[in-house]
Amino acid sequence: HDLLLLTRLDRQPNPVLTEGSLDRILYDMEPQLRILAGNRKVILDIEEKAITRLNTDQIKQVVLNLFQNAVQHTDPSQGEIQVSLVKKDKGVELSVKDNGPGISEDHLPHIFERFFRVDSSRTRKYGGAGLGLSITKSIVEAHGGQIWVDSQEGLGCAFHIWLPAYSKQLNPEPGTNIE
Repeated sequence: HDLLLLTRLDRQPNPVLTEGSLDRILYDMEPQLRILAGNRKVILDIEEKAITRLNTDQIKQVVLNLFQNAVQHTDPSQGEIQVSLVKKDKGVELSVKDNGPGISEDHLPHIFERFFRVDSSRTRKYGGAGLGLSITKSIVEAHGGQIWVDSQEGLGCAFHIWLPAYSKQLNPEPGTNIE
């Protein structure tokens, strides 16, 4: 399924984007995220009115991919996952931070590559083909955004996504004349 999705993203790199509230999407996803987290502590720190141009289904996929990675890499009872959303640098920044083992500096340059897996024993336990972060990166870039990770071994990691803000002045309807 992931390979087919990635192939579709390669063929259609420009999704149909509409004005949307990323904070509303996160609030709507909250029950699902809490179920996925199990006994892990989930913290939502969401700034409201985070408006951007997005494809709702694809952004939900991004959030689920990052959150599921955090779940897989945190302790089932002591794990903590924080999802935050702030307006930043003429855009919105979504972060998913965990208190897992982190990612080694050797692996960091490769984590967004197709089929790359940090720990093959963990992959056998949870499944996966090493495509989730590659899919996430493709979706974010198709939205005109950026993705990066901060990680410290033993302290966890934080994945950050920046998407440009939406404003009618900055993003006029086609055919609108701006002076």
